[in-house]
Amino acid sequence: MHNMTVSSSDPNSTSISTAASSIDEREEDFSLIDLLTFFGIYKGFIFSITFISCVLSIVVSLLMTPIFTGKTLLIPPQQQQNLAASTLASLGNLSGNVLGAKSQDDMYIALMNTEKFQNSIIEKFDLKARFKSALLIDIRMALGSMVRIASDKKSSLLSIEVDDPDPVFAANLANGYAQELSRFLGEMAITDAQVRRLYYSNQIKKTQDDVANAEISYREIQQKSGLQIPSLQAESSVKEIAELHGQIASRELQLQAINIFATVQNPEVKKLITELTAMRMHLQKLEQGSPSAPSAGKLQQGALMAYRNMKVQESILESLVKQLEFARIDEAKEGPLLQVIDNATPAERRSSPKRTKFVITNTLFGFLLACILAFIRHIYLATVQTSSGLEKLQKFKRAWSFK
Repeated sequence: MHNMTVSSSDPNSTSISTAASSIDEREEDFSLIDLLTFFGIYKGFIFSITFISCVLSIVVSLLMTPIFTGKTLLIPPQQQQNLAASTLASLGNLSGNVLGAKSQDDMYIALMNTEKFQNSIIEKFDLKARFKSALLIDIRMALGSMVRIASDKKSSLLSIEVDDPDPVFAANLANGYAQELSRFLGEMAITDAQVRRLYYSNQIKKTQDDVANAEISYREIQQKSGLQIPSLQAESSVKEIAELHGQIASRELQLQAINIFATVQNPEVKKLITELTAMRMHLQKLEQGSPSAPSAGKLQQGALMAYRNMKVQESILESLVKQLEFARIDEAKEGPLLQVIDNATPAERRSSPKRTKFVITNTLFGFLLACILAFIRHIYLATVQTSSGLEKLQKFKRAWSFK
């Protein structure tokens, strides 16, 4: 009786009993009045949880370490400025295939995410001491979480953003990424020029021997036959053969550069091999073609062939000498131009945490959690105050009992 008296005097218990009766009898539908009544009954509980959540969010946001962002904007080289455009274009296509890059900007992003590039950044800024770790893999993971590199497809700008509690370090690291990218691209360009210079130097030595042998052969045949070969008689096919030799040399150079990184299964390698095969077959047909004077004797035909071969070798040698000069000029040049639009400067305002957003979000979360807990409590109290509810609760406990 005492318990019944307390329940009847408590307005919350009365409301719960009323709700329990309505649940048991199922005579009334849930309405806006019921919802407002529910919030009225548990307003103290909901307000307390929400208030505690708000206060905790404020305290946590004040204790969180402020993060500053250093941002660098730059324009990567959109096309090669040197005379190795064709070779570097092939290397660019290859890099896209190997690194999974779909465009040139993606290739630069993939380059800055390579282990070699990140290791140079780690050494330059002594990040082992800063992160107090001797493992490069851990430091690279830390860089991945604090450095964001993105490309704007419309403006073709690359942005490098670095988050760190120290605004000066964040700015320096963002600028360091841009400087290191410029150095890497310069090394790649110089390496390509060095490869071409060595290639053409070797080809020139070989061609000089071929020219000397062709001259000796022509003079021997000329002395035997005593014939003088008019230059126009052999010049008709010399130009075409010489140009074809130059094209073959260019393709061989591209193939030599690509083979450093790729296998024979690479589409670019297959394409170059196919082109080289077709060019060599065509060259063979031209070189084995009959002289311009088919009715002449064997000595005259031999002299004509020897003269044409000598002129072809001289033309090839002249072309290789020009290419060697171009390669030397490219080797003396700087690497591809990397234009920095905005150098990163120490941020004056923090980029995170955004305290207002953090507090509002967590306060709303606390309010929703309080509502859910209040609803669960309301349902539980309404259930235990009815006979059918108690029976259902007992069945629920037995069903989930592991005894």
